[in-house]
Amino acid sequence: MQKEEIFKELDSLEYRSEFNRIVSMRESMIDCFLFCFMNANRDQESAKKNFTLRLLEDLIQSVTSMEYLAKEGFMNACKRELRYLLELSLKACYIVNIADGGNFEHQIKNFEKILNSSNINPINTLSITYLSTHQASEFKADVKRLYGLLCKYVHASTHQIQEKVLQIENGRSLGHEGTAALQELNSLVERTYSTVIIFLFNSVPPFVVGDFLVEDDGSINKWYFNQSRYVTIIDAYFDYKFERQNKLQKLADERVTSIRF
Repeated sequence: MQKEEIFKELDSLEYRSEFNRIVSMRESMIDCFLFCFMNANRDQESAKKNFTLRLLEDLIQSVTSMEYLAKEGFMNACKRELRYLLELSLKACYIVNIADGGNFEHQIKNFEKILNSSNINPINTLSITYLSTHQASEFKADVKRLYGLLCKYVHASTHQIQEKVLQIENGRSLGHEGTAALQELNSLVERTYSTVIIFLFNSVPPFVVGDFLVEDDGSINKWYFNQSRYVTIIDAYFDYKFERQNKLQKLADERVTSIRF
């Protein structure tokens, strides 16, 4: 591909629209993180004991860095960061759900072996709130597949080396990867972020999740991740709320049409 064609593509509406997706995902993620942090901390104890909330700055850092890495064309660096984000949110959720009290430092010491291990075995015994047994099994299988894919970019592998060689041969040098590469990355970002959200919702009290997903009039929060299958399942859990009783069918229809990933 000629350089002129590549530069034209990078300046195209399609490419800019694709980049705006990663911006929208970042904005939605940080809004969700901050809402959960502020609302869960009403009791003062969560700030001291909730492992996920104590790591929120690290999660926000990873999500924010993704946008800047993608802008410079550091696609593989993005995938490595996604892998870290997935592992961290899973293990934090696991600790929140099985810890028998104690402050943050106490939990780090108690779960040192799990935190220092590179595997995600805790997913096997993690109880996923809001999902049925079958849905939880599907979710866990999705997490394992996603983690396996992202691991190919963490360590030296023929997969990522051959992929990079092919890109260069096609004229796609650093920062010039183009629309297709950004679309592929955004697909991974969507899958990873929506998974992190499930772990986050599984780490905070239900009233926090309900307050975030359900608007004052009972409608669905119009954020980026209401397009996630698993997020819509959790949203439906809160149909018991009074403000939703006169629009249950409308909400169900909206969820079906909104699912993209």
